[in-house]
Amino acid sequence: MTVHRVRVPTPHLGLSGHQVVDAGKAVASSLPPPGRLAYYTGLGALAVFGLVDWPVAAAIGVGVAVARRATRGRQRTGPARTGQS
Repeated sequence: MTVHRVRVPTPHLGLSGHQVVDAGKAVASSLPPPGRLAYYTGLGALAVFGLVDWPVAAAIGVGVAVARRATRGRQRTGPARTGQS
């Protein structure tokens, strides 16, 4: 039996180890915290398995993100004033 060896060229990206580490850090810094990442992953899994439709899952995810951002902004500036004197 004859075995032929085929050489497949691999691309050389020309990146140093430091550049790869820096790229990994940049990606990790843009990810949400682990708890929130688990929530979004679970929501995506529900959509993948058909328990929730994709548009509903997207609306829930966006709604949670917007509500969290609004709550975070309110905590920084303090409670809103009602206009009572």
